[in-house]
Amino acid sequence: MDDKLKADIGMIVDEAVSSRLSNQQATLTFNLENIDAEDRLKKMLNVDKYDMALYDFSQFLRKFLKDGEGERVCYKSYNEHKEIVPDYNTMEYVKVMFYECLENNRINLDD
Repeated sequence: MDDKLKADIGMIVDEAVSSRLSNQQATLTFNLENIDAEDRLKKMLNVDKYDMALYDFSQFLRKFLKDGEGERVCYKSYNEHKEIVPDYNTMEYVKVMFYECLENNRINLDD
């Protein structure tokens, strides 16, 4: 995600929170003749999908770390099905990195 988009999203989130608190409205304007603006608009329109994907992954990590150690995980890599048994320490590291990435981008899944 580019810095401009991060800044735009951060500004929108801040405005949405203050808007919710004071019952004001916010309007976003995009110059669709600009290809970059059109791409940013498309990303903004999909923000609910991004939010759900991040939430689903956080729940996957939570479930695994709570009671999934030692269980086999099946997945498809390219055209090949693989099966692994991830260890707890590796998954804990993935969890830490995942939440660090969210925090660095000012994303709170509880909001």
